[in-house]
Amino acid sequence: MNSRMLALIAPCLLAACTSLDRTLPNSGSVIPNTKLQLTPGYATTPEKLIYFAGAAYVAYLVLDPMAPNWAIDEAKLSEDTYYLGMKKVRMRSGGEGEARMVFRRRAEQLARSGGFAGYEIVSYSEGIQSDLIAQRVGEGIIQLRHGTR
Repeated sequence: MNSRMLALIAPCLLAACTSLDRTLPNSGSVIPNTKLQLTPGYATTPEKLIYFAGAAYVAYLVLDPMAPNWAIDEAKLSEDTYYLGMKKVRMRSGGEGEARMVFRRRAEQLARSGGFAGYEIVSYSEGIQSDLIAQRVGEGIIQLRHGTR
């Protein structure tokens, strides 16, 4: 059914494309060559504004201040045992001492959400993974405790 519909629509689309009014310039720029007076003492071009906006957007994508500092991968090994693997975002400064705190926070969340009394850290390690850009990592295994809180 989809191929029949495409066979019917394709010639119509092609005919529409050939009848388009070509008002865009064949050469030169689509962006006008004018000055924008932003303040009484400063004028700039629309082209520069577009470049600055693009650079600001790329910088925001790379250095998003609201993004979490750590990515946590977890695997349920048994009913009450979890593996937690953590990687710190590469493009951030600071946060060297927070790996264990992030690990414990996630362990407490898992214990509370499962109705457990607490948790024990079976193993834990942290370090720096040396790839093209060094990255802080941490990993460990927790066992959730049954019993009274």
